Amino acid sequence: MKKAIVVITGVKLSALKREFTGGQIVTYLEKDGRKYKMNAAAGAVHQLSKDYEIIACGYSKNDAPILETECGLMADRFHEVDLLQQDEVAAFVDEILKLKEKLGLPVHLVHYGGASDTKTPLPNDSLLAHTWDLRAEALPDLVANNCVTLINLLQAMKRAEIFADQPISKVVFISAAAAVRAKQMLGLDVAQKGAGHGLIRTIALDLTPENIFVTEIMPGSTDTGFFDNDFSLETAVEVTKNLGYHPTAETYPLFTAEQIGDAAKYTLDANCNVREIVLLPYGQFPHLGA
Repeated sequence: MKKAIVVITGVKLSALKREFTGGQIVTYLEKDGRKYKMNAAAGAVHQLSKDYEIIACGYSKNDAPILETECGLMADRFHEVDLLQQDEVAAFVDEILKLKEKLGLPVHLVHYGGASDTKTPLPNDSLLAHTWDLRAEALPDLVANNCVTLINLLQAMKRAEIFADQPISKVVFISAAAAVRAKQMLGLDVAQKGAGHGLIRTIALDLTPENIFVTEIMPGSTDTGFFDNDFSLETAVEVTKNLGYHPTAETYPLFTAEQIGDAAKYTLDANCNVREIVLLPYGQFPHLGA
């Protein structure tokens, strides 16, 4: 019998365009001869599905068949949900409640809202931009993806009493090292992740008295497709060189989505409150000077 039900949000796959040789062993998902990269949430699905019952939501139902064959996520457990829309969130939470009642298992949440989606066109189609060039009007969308989505989901789960009868509940929020570690050209990302970071710290204080324990996972740059953009990769390499490291475009060190999934699994498995996890690839950049 599996340990619990884990709700995983923000699941997304992207077609592989570039491979890196920085030393990490990467798992690519395959379908009809094509390879796909996982984002952090998909990495959590991949790493948790063996020990936990998974119900997930993401951006495209087209990802469901790949997740089913490659990660064992049943097609009816993947939902296309806009977490900014409260009616869609309520319908998704109804599915979570039905699954809880059917399986009789506790429910935990792994939330990844930071898909960096914005309706505002960005220079070079990249989140990376100098202060003089960044599009400030993109910030409301970016912050909403990280904060409004989480609040909508948690409040809907509270109304449905998902956590009410559980002695221990866990909420895992995946942000990024950018939340607490600024870098050049990264203002938009630091702003969106920093907003989520500040919010989740308050949420942890609010929810702990109800035995809902909150963890923030802050990974460094990850090979999810973000760096398949030539400008993003070249800029990241130059910024990292300014920190005293000397990668090339081919060897730029990146995390794999599975490593973030492993951090989520450690948090859920641990018989304690894991408050924060910061994890960085070897040689990417120092964290707060450490």
